[in-house]
Amino acid sequence: MKSSWRRRLAYTFAAAAVGVATGVLTTAPTGCASNCGNNCPIITAVIETDFDFDPGITGLAWNGPACSAGLIGCRGQSQNTTCNHINVTADAPGFCDVLLEIYGREPTVVHLEFGPPATTGCCKGYPVVGDWHFTIPFMMDAGIYGGDGNTGAVHPLDGGTPAPDGGTDASADDSGGTDDAAAD
Repeated sequence: MKSSWRRRLAYTFAAAAVGVATGVLTTAPTGCASNCGNNCPIITAVIETDFDFDPGITGLAWNGPACSAGLIGCRGQSQNTTCNHINVTADAPGFCDVLLEIYGREPTVVHLEFGPPATTGCCKGYPVVGDWHFTIPFMMDAGIYGGDGNTGAVHPLDGGTPAPDGGTDASADDSGGTDDAAAD
């Protein structure tokens, strides 16, 4: 009697397991659980040191329509550093200027551009337009640079607000747009 009861119980468990496995396979989620997210554009810009050291960031802020509504964050890459890695993910298309004050260096603006929402597959967010990776070099006399050494998106803080064409917007300069060198 016991063996037939065990056999029926084993068959019941086996049938239940097959049913659950079939249900899981037929209702497997599609979308980002599949491979539709493999070719998404980069939506997070990164400003970081080229290796694990603390560059002496004393001031950090952001400004622009694409900047996140929250506070800008900075983290260390290990327990040896407190602030050498900044991620910027947009809340809207447009620009986000990241203002950095680094001890012993000129205050700097990294101008980031973000495009319209991604529409490929299940990709989400606002893609970075142009350089997405910027390096804060170890050398005190070297400035922040983009992916391949490009500095077109990096400007001194007192040089005016970066314009969309990569130049500076003289109207944002408090000198009224005049060139001090020409006034001499």
